[in-house]
Amino acid sequence: MMTIPSSVCRLLFAVAVGVLLAGCATPGYRIRKNPELFASFPPEVQETVRKGSIKLGYTGDMVFIALGEPSRIFQRETEHGKAEIWSYTDIGYRYEHQPVPQAYGLRDRGGRLHVVRGMEWVDVQAPYEFEIGRVEFAEGKVTAIERLQP
Repeated sequence: MMTIPSSVCRLLFAVAVGVLLAGCATPGYRIRKNPELFASFPPEVQETVRKGSIKLGYTGDMVFIALGEPSRIFQRETEHGKAEIWSYTDIGYRYEHQPVPQAYGLRDRGGRLHVVRGMEWVDVQAPYEFEIGRVEFAEGKVTAIERLQP
């Protein structure tokens, strides 16, 4: 029987989960889940939202259908009033070369077991979260849009 290395199993699992979640992360999915809400938008808004885009003046419902749930919500107070800021994030990956202690058992010609200790260097995939955009609302309408420049 063939044994699949655990690193390959983890990779396949991550890909399968990503494929499943990707379907939930699209405007089309949110439109299918909220058809009445989407139908209440004006035709020009429907066209923009279907593309996953937003414009100034949109409501929170319009932003939700276009972009999904925010990763974080901030509250800001200024002398001009209160604002709510929806922050959207993504996950990136970097590889770090890290030492890992290892112990090996070796037998000499007499059959005695000797433990040899050492270090192995391995590449470890380290995820990190980064902000890709913010949407600011005042009085229930989008007043500012920030996007991460590519």
